[in-house]
Amino acid sequence: MIEFLLVAIAIFLLVKHRFFWRARDRRISFPQFIAHRGIKIRSPENTIASYKEAIASGFTAIELDILQTKDGEIICSHNFDLERETSGHGWIHQSSLSELGEVQTGVYSHPSKTQSIPKFLDALENIPENIFLNIEIKTHSLFDLSTASSVKEMIKNDVIKHRIILSSFNPIVVAYFRLLCPKVAVGFILQDMEWLWVTHWIHPDYLHPQADWVDDELIKICKGHNLPINLWTVNTLPAVAWCNQNHISGIITDNPRACS
Repeated sequence: MIEFLLVAIAIFLLVKHRFFWRARDRRISFPQFIAHRGIKIRSPENTIASYKEAIASGFTAIELDILQTKDGEIICSHNFDLERETSGHGWIHQSSLSELGEVQTGVYSHPSKTQSIPKFLDALENIPENIFLNIEIKTHSLFDLSTASSVKEMIKNDVIKHRIILSSFNPIVVAYFRLLCPKVAVGFILQDMEWLWVTHWIHPDYLHPQADWVDDELIKICKGHNLPINLWTVNTLPAVAWCNQNHISGIITDNPRACS
């Protein structure tokens, strides 16, 4: 009888967790328009120059990507593969910070205006504290928590003074911050709708789907769970208008005209 009761309670809790959850009250007063990796018209993405370009364009929120070197330094980069956009070779997570010292990024996108890869701490020092940050944590494998662990320590030690949301494609990273940094808002990034089911188990504070995938059904699901949506990457003004009509919480964009 006791075993039956325990099984019944476990099933009840699982069903409740999966179907009847609502996002936590972690609503943040942040700007609707978020510059995607900074603004990259004159500057390579994820550089201090691109972040300053975003601020000069009128943005008061920036999305930036971070990952960790093999010696534990957090840097701003979207890619682990150095050869995709930099003058370096190999992988960032297999390189030390000193080995990246001479590497320039933007060699293909901005060959005449390349920049060094910035440390995350240097980016924080160069971005005014009134600028909201959507910090995307990159991982090289499903169970890579190296960057997440370092960011958790930065939060614990009050190193990050900006208002922030932490986001990731990796559901384990989202769950990690959801459990260990309960005061910080977390967003689950969706590139493939096949991963939407994970949302019902990790319960993020925000959903960050690719704009192409959003439809009335997804908006209805999110409303049912009190889950705000931040869309990426919304670059046309008609798409911005659609977001406003559908009460999209945040718009991540490459277009400096979006926030004008």
